Amino acid sequence: MRIAGKKTIEDWKKIESKLNSQIDENWEEAFKYFDVRIKTRYLDPINLILKMKTNTGEGFAVVNLQCSLIETLESFINGCSSSFNKKKRKNEWKKNNNLVFKSNKEIFESFFNKRYPFINYFQKIDGNDFYENVRCSILHETQTKKDWVIRKNIIDDKTAFKLEKSSKILYRDNFQNDLEILIDNYKKAIINFTDLNEINKKELRDNFILKFNHICNES
Repeated sequence: MRIAGKKTIEDWKKIESKLNSQIDENWEEAFKYFDVRIKTRYLDPINLILKMKTNTGEGFAVVNLQCSLIETLESFINGCSSSFNKKKRKNEWKKNNNLVFKSNKEIFESFFNKRYPFINYFQKIDGNDFYENVRCSILHETQTKKDWVIRKNIIDDKTAFKLEKSSKILYRDNFQNDLEILIDNYKKAIINFTDLNEINKKELRDNFILKFNHICNES
């Protein structure tokens, strides 16, 4: 079973057996699994759509993929995986059977409250608002709600989010640039053994292994 481009579960098991979260050896090779998985499943498709430049609604497909990418990134950083709670009838995120996020909404709250460069936005994005009126609305109804607007970049600076009168404007191209900055920072933290926001460097690497092992087990 392929889990990252041509890389298989068997390939991962081989590299995983050589990993030690406190020793740098083999981590650059291990991160290639994440790089390829994210590139082929998210970054390449998103950037191909952005290059269309037809401005006839393709921005909704871009932001839909970006929302899925946000959940993927936050779950890797925290080492958690989703599971459906039948009793409560909602999705939860757990790490080693311990609850990390009570709902998908909390993933977005954590992301916009803790991840650079999003925490440095001059005008902050409310993770709960974004989840309900961008992520869920686009996924289920192919539209945004509550004054959210998706635009291609029509301004010269690197602004990804802007409050303008009653509108909350998401500039899809600049938002994508910021997502890729986070991915690059995550890569540096994993390979160079440094902290990422509030996540300790050892825990970050342990979470990486945990998440990929879960992917392999599910696959």
